[in-house]
Amino acid sequence: MSDIIDFDQVVREIEDEVAARRASGDFPADLERQLDLVFARFAPAAASGDDLDAVLAAADRASFVDVDVPTGSNIPGVAPLKRGLRKLMEWYLRYLAQQVSELATSWAAALKLLAGRVKALEAAGGATDPAGDDSRHRADPAAVSPFESRIAEALAGTEGRVLVGECGDGALVRLLVGEGLDAYGVDPDPARAQSAVAAGSEVRAGDALEHLRGVAEARLGGLVLCACVDRLALAFQVELAGLAAATLADGGRVVVVSTSPGAWARASDVVTTDLSPGRPLHAATWRALLERRGFVELADHDGPPLVTLQAVPPGEGAEVLNANLAHIEEALFGPASYVVTGVRRR
Repeated sequence: MSDIIDFDQVVREIEDEVAARRASGDFPADLERQLDLVFARFAPAAASGDDLDAVLAAADRASFVDVDVPTGSNIPGVAPLKRGLRKLMEWYLRYLAQQVSELATSWAAALKLLAGRVKALEAAGGATDPAGDDSRHRADPAAVSPFESRIAEALAGTEGRVLVGECGDGALVRLLVGEGLDAYGVDPDPARAQSAVAAGSEVRAGDALEHLRGVAEARLGGLVLCACVDRLALAFQVELAGLAAATLADGGRVVVVSTSPGAWARASDVVTTDLSPGRPLHAATWRALLERRGFVELADHDGPPLVTLQAVPPGEGAEVLNANLAHIEEALFGPASYVVTGVRRR
């Protein structure tokens, strides 16, 4: 019998058991969300990785190497022995500790300078991390109702977990579960996530991009992206396409639901438009980003028009006028939203 442990096999067995127990109802829908909250509360700053200032402060504290080791002991005669050893070795240890502390302090200072410059660049470019953007709680998910049947069709037969980010009230998650898919959702608004859980959906409160950063490679069978794709800065939209390619298994399906750029600009007030860190991309841009990352069978479909012009009643010349109105409607307004679908090939 081999002593080598197949960790991938262990992970797969754990995931299969979790999926089986989740399906049987052993795990409440919000259990994983509660575990995430507990971990975020008690884990050290360096473990969460999302608080740069806290991590830098921890690096500062750890940069000093203390050679004054404790000498106490409950065993008779051991404490004096420890004190003697400490006194004998103190000159040697202090010499090493001084050099190590100087190196660690220099690295911590360099990290602080680098962090300051990164923050300055993000502020200048508007590319703030979505995890720190409060506007994410005010943004409603893109309307997916016109595309529900198309999304379900694109994901039909998908094996493995299907992530919906951002899922809003969880309606799409429930629809996909009803189609026999192992679907769950992520939404940045804790109140919306809690409402979705109360409605019977498996939904976690959190940022979709941040969640995808923590998903293991090729672990998802399907991925639906909406809302976040409308407001993320360009750098994060490109990263999102890369994460879709990384987290989807071979044959995995991706669905991007987005607002058309023209419709987004007309539907939002000018202040929101001007101050937004990002704006929606065109469908052709999403196809190009996904194609460069190994996606095939790419297709896009327009949703209903943003504005519908009233047709001219039947009569002389009405057919020509209505055709011209259709062209004007398409040129001035266009569709309100679109969906892009594709298949991951490795």
